[in-house]
Amino acid sequence: GRSAAAAGPVAASGVEGRSAEGRSAAGPTDSPSRLRSAASAPSALAAPRRPLRPRASGGRLSAGGLRPSAAIGQLVAHRRCFSDFISPGASEASGRLRLAFASACLPHPDKAHKGGEDAYFANPARRAFGVADGVGGWAESGVDPGEYSRALARYAHEAIVASGDYGEEADLHQALMTSARRLHESQLLGGSTALLGQLNGAIMSILNLGDSGAMLLRPALRTPPGSDQPLLFPRVVFRSSDQTHYFNCPYQLGSSSTPIEAPDFIRIRVRTGDLIVAATDGVFDNLFDHQVQAIVARHLGGAWRTGASVEPQLQGLATSIVKQAQRIGQQEDQKDVITPFALAAHSEGLPFRGGKLDDTTVVVGLVCGAPVGHEDQGEMEDDLPPIHNLVR
Repeated sequence: GRSAAAAGPVAASGVEGRSAEGRSAAGPTDSPSRLRSAASAPSALAAPRRPLRPRASGGRLSAGGLRPSAAIGQLVAHRRCFSDFISPGASEASGRLRLAFASACLPHPDKAHKGGEDAYFANPARRAFGVADGVGGWAESGVDPGEYSRALARYAHEAIVASGDYGEEADLHQALMTSARRLHESQLLGGSTALLGQLNGAIMSILNLGDSGAMLLRPALRTPPGSDQPLLFPRVVFRSSDQTHYFNCPYQLGSSSTPIEAPDFIRIRVRTGDLIVAATDGVFDNLFDHQVQAIVARHLGGAWRTGASVEPQLQGLATSIVKQAQRIGQQEDQKDVITPFALAAHSEGLPFRGGKLDDTTVVVGLVCGAPVGHEDQGEMEDDLPPIHNLVR
């Protein structure tokens, strides 16, 4: 849950930073300076997030002494098979690709009885996925932010499905706008961030509104300290950036009359073995990117080394990410615990240490070669995706 802030020139000039779950609502006279002052205590920083309301080298030696090409050659000689990812030096032209998905969601303990305020979906047949995070500040008005985020995600998925046949590319921006229109027509109160993605051929499209995030990781050779043997480690190919009006106030869809800000839209060329990690801010407020990489390496490294299938490891990976994020989030007010949220607060002159307890949700997708007949996998009944939490 997050908080609502004023739009317009004052909000636009505010400071960006990672948001806290459960943000507070800012009234017509609230300014970024007043909000920063009010949030000067850790307890204020832990308030719900704010709903948006209307307002007036080449050729260098590797660590092991080998040139990169020689190091790759040694590893290729050692393992002829590289599991689900493409061999180094092979062509990146990949033909028809698919996404193998897994997901996990841990609601904030105080919100578990209502299913939390995060929503997610993944549809292998459409190679599409999404996460949405309800703005918790609406709870102060007696509104369940989770209902809004789940409706947003469901409407967006239905728009993706309605965009054409299985192999056709969906217009993710239009899917978001269709969701916004249907939410307005339903007169449902609330607000939510949104992140949508789809794989088409070798191009991954990601649309992001707010402060959920996406990372694209690729197995790449890396020589550990004190070793001359290169190993495979998930390198960050792409990482999204937060969209915020100011600290603790993300861009969002909402039932207020404020205009919808422009979401970020990115296209990335991918290849077999790449891993997309899409998560709400409950994950990225508590885990640094290098910690996510380490979790991925721990779960997938064995399969990479032995040539085993990576796909069976995905569910364990997703579960570990959300558990570790919430484990750190539970360490609120721990002075020796440094988190991305704490650093973001510190950069704004706000005293905060420890984790930020929140809903933690992740969808992971592995880029794989598409087997013959894969397009026959359809949606479930009632137009729901195979992987989701859209119905309580």
